[in-house]
Amino acid sequence: MEYLQGLERDDLPLIESDVGNIDKLRLLRAAGMVEVRLPPVDAQQPKAHVLYITGLGCATLRAHGAGRAAPRLQMRCDLESSLD
Repeated sequence: MEYLQGLERDDLPLIESDVGNIDKLRLLRAAGMVEVRLPPVDAQQPKAHVLYITGLGCATLRAHGAGRAAPRLQMRCDLESSLD
């Protein structure tokens, strides 16, 4: 869960090369919480490409009270309709 919280704070996508963290990503992917391109288990220099946290991953973070204070992407346009 702590690794998922850390991913939420990072700018995604990202490349992970730490073997221990890649193992955590395998578990998170199996649980449906992240979308990631994983290296083969026997890769000489493993690198995982973390694409995004899924809706289930985000919901899990919110349920554990670990949601971000501000969304990663903010709307940059005015959505109010014009009444001219």
